[in-house]
Amino acid sequence: MLNIECLINPINPTTMNPVEFIMEKRDKKTHSENDMQSFFSAYIKDEIPDYQIAAWLMAAYLNGLNTEEKVCLTKAVINSGDRLDLSHINKPKVDKHSTGGVGDKTSIVLLPLLASLDVCVPMMSGRGLGHTGGTLDKLESIPGMTVQLSKEKYIKIMEEHGAVFMAQTSAITPLDKKLYSLRDVTATVESIPLITASIIGKKMTEDLDSLILDVKFGNGAFMKNLEAARELAQSLVDTSESLGVKTIALITDMNEPLGEYVGNSVEIIESIDMLQGKKVESRFYDVTLRLAEQMYRAAVPELKVDWRSVLESKLSDGSAYEKLLKIINAQGVKTEVTENLRESLPIAKKRIKIKAGQSGYISGIDSYRLGRLMVELKAGRMKITDKIDFGIGLRILKHIGDEVKANEILAELIVHSDLETDTFARCFTIRDQPVAKTKIVREAVTRLDNEY
Repeated sequence: MLNIECLINPINPTTMNPVEFIMEKRDKKTHSENDMQSFFSAYIKDEIPDYQIAAWLMAAYLNGLNTEEKVCLTKAVINSGDRLDLSHINKPKVDKHSTGGVGDKTSIVLLPLLASLDVCVPMMSGRGLGHTGGTLDKLESIPGMTVQLSKEKYIKIMEEHGAVFMAQTSAITPLDKKLYSLRDVTATVESIPLITASIIGKKMTEDLDSLILDVKFGNGAFMKNLEAARELAQSLVDTSESLGVKTIALITDMNEPLGEYVGNSVEIIESIDMLQGKKVESRFYDVTLRLAEQMYRAAVPELKVDWRSVLESKLSDGSAYEKLLKIINAQGVKTEVTENLRESLPIAKKRIKIKAGQSGYISGIDSYRLGRLMVELKAGRMKITDKIDFGIGLRILKHIGDEVKANEILAELIVHSDLETDTFARCFTIRDQPVAKTKIVREAVTRLDNEY
């Protein structure tokens, strides 16, 4: 459970000079908690201009923040707005956060799966931007689905169903929104301390007991290599644990899209397949079950069970799918849609085959490029105001390590009209020699003083 005392520990703000505060970080010095609280409190009140915050962000980007400073910044993010109080719900509360990738639809399965086991999942998700898709965009391909919920509605659904898909409101972590808008235009996005405060600050508003993180690396991820992913995972875990929430991170491979489908409606259909116990692409299945195991173990560690078997039983007997239907019904989806969910989703009619130019083995798939190409087809957005075409999709039929013949189908575009496929075909690298399948879950990261 989030340690509230560490958030409301009384501090008497002292007079703080913003220029001297910026100079401290410029000169690689350490901020006091008093000064950090005063600086960001003044910014939220518009008492410090954006240009001074921008200067500090660059100093922090170049010189870093130590553990205590990261925790202080995270507290400032949390305290800048509303927090959700779920203390009256007497069930374990656990959530999952992914750092994003192409074809990542695990949250759509995890939330109802864990809720079907009487675990609360107060999930606050995000939208897609750039080459990665967003959970909320995928969910909004379901006719009638509402993710913009009032705090009262959110709590009511949590009480009745134990889980909810929710968009962040303007009243939650407004400091994070202001900081991110500046980071985006000052070349300071790729800062692990700033990323940490942003991610953990938002998650700590959910009144969690436990948090499971999916930190991705590879050509389709924010972190391009394993070492960078480890550094981010450790920072996220240590900061979350310092705030009183039990946290574990799994580091997972995003050097190819996750699952068989990329898009919005098509990823909902793939998630439905898994929730109904049908066979899905192995990497998608494995990483989802591994994350689910961690969430379930964190929620009820006292249970002595075969975790995977219990989870798989909820998929095979339809319990998890039924829970999904109840939750989305509570979030505005009409019964006639939930009764025919698969058929109610908008799907483009035309199929265009992407073929191999030579025989061999798939040695690489450029997930980033595929994601950008899908955005160009309006399956995603480059600006938050862009409108998404939910019916557009991509079906990937060959994965890294698969053998292919010349002119064999690699993938299939799901679109409204004809288009050239050469740019898509170039995203697949084929070589003569056999290639090993990639391992999806590479390692787990816990707090440095804990054992896994």
